[in-house]
Amino acid sequence: MESTIYLFAAFSLTWGIIFIYILYMLKRQKSLENRIDKLRAILENEHASEY
Repeated sequence: MESTIYLFAAFSLTWGIIFIYILYMLKRQKSLENRIDKLRAILENEHASEY
């Protein structure tokens, strides 16, 4: 009976870590997308000013 408690705790901890990691990666992806958009806007402005 006691081993099932440890199994449940390990299972819960594993899924908690996976969930936190996914949230971290989504936040990082959004940050990178924002940076790419800013760089794209800068490049478009520089390209437009050449003509």
